[in-house]
Amino acid sequence: MGFFKKQLLDIIQWLDESSNTLVYMFPMEDQEIQNGAQLTVRPGQVAIFVEQGQIADVFGPGMYNLETKNLPLLSDLKGWAYGFKSPFKSDVYFLNMKEFLNNKWGTNNPVWIPDSQFGQVQVRAHGNYAFKIENPVVFLTNIVGTKSRYRLEDITEQLRGFIVNQFTDIIGSLQLTVTQIASNYNEIAAALSDTLGEPFGKLGLSVTHFTIGNIGLPEEIEKHLKELTGMNILGSVQNDKLSKIQILKQLEIMSKSTENDGLNAMMQNGMGLGMGLHMGNAFAGGLNQMNANQMAQAAAMNAQPVSTPVASATPAGELMPCPNCQSMIKQGSKFCPECGQKIEVVEKKRFCTGCGKPIEGGVKFCPECGTKIGE
Repeated sequence: MGFFKKQLLDIIQWLDESSNTLVYMFPMEDQEIQNGAQLTVRPGQVAIFVEQGQIADVFGPGMYNLETKNLPLLSDLKGWAYGFKSPFKSDVYFLNMKEFLNNKWGTNNPVWIPDSQFGQVQVRAHGNYAFKIENPVVFLTNIVGTKSRYRLEDITEQLRGFIVNQFTDIIGSLQLTVTQIASNYNEIAAALSDTLGEPFGKLGLSVTHFTIGNIGLPEEIEKHLKELTGMNILGSVQNDKLSKIQILKQLEIMSKSTENDGLNAMMQNGMGLGMGLHMGNAFAGGLNQMNANQMAQAAAMNAQPVSTPVASATPAGELMPCPNCQSMIKQGSKFCPECGQKIEVVEKKRFCTGCGKPIEGGVKFCPECGTKIGE
């Protein structure tokens, strides 16, 4: 801190040991300064002489001898005829020009902001900001007055009021919905910092840094937004999920098909190649084709039994085509394992084991190739 003595002052300086002092008035007994006294203004400081409520002189960082040539304004105000050979009186204020960091701001109560979806929404917000004295003369004149020491806590409430008022206006002017606020913190902070330039400037201050820590929404709206987000995510992958389900069903059908002895025999003999290609195409056909197949299968299961006699060109006891879906099934099956169609065999024919031609009952030799027909 500076010091004083009752005799004439010859050294004027401020050794700032605090971290929250903006303005410090140098203490003087009867405000008497000796002509030729030394003034020391350290880096980050400004010294202002005030004579009878008027700014007399402003000194930036440096060392000064207080003589007539160095105090032209003060000399004019006092109009002394002695050329400062006698002591003079003046108030000397030191202003801290450093940047004041990590000042917190926040809404004590919820503030209303407009929203296109919910109409009006109450939100709470908080964050940090930094500022400094930009114009020491304006700050000393408009804010400090006659206080001998002006601290950070003497002005933070006023600055917080500026921020909260501008916050409400900025949110409205940006026309952001509550769903867009969380992703636009930087844009909101930048707009607020620019807008605060005017009210802070009227105090001789400037905003050097501004951040938004959080903008909190009412609990019921946050719950609604979480549900909406979940629905959107689900909707974006719904088709993929349905496709995966249908693929699993197709794989299950193919797995069951391999249990069919007749189908296995066809695949082993090379006869199942065309069917395998057909199943591969159906597998890749997508959701619409699979839904159509399911509808056809359901209709077949509800249909009446087919009364048309079934004849097969293949040897008895092996394979025959399904009259509904044409899948090769085991002859004698009562239902088609592929589509569920009920099979009714009206007439059972015998076939030659040599040429495979149908033969009438009672004959002992094939009329086509002469092969003996077993009983």
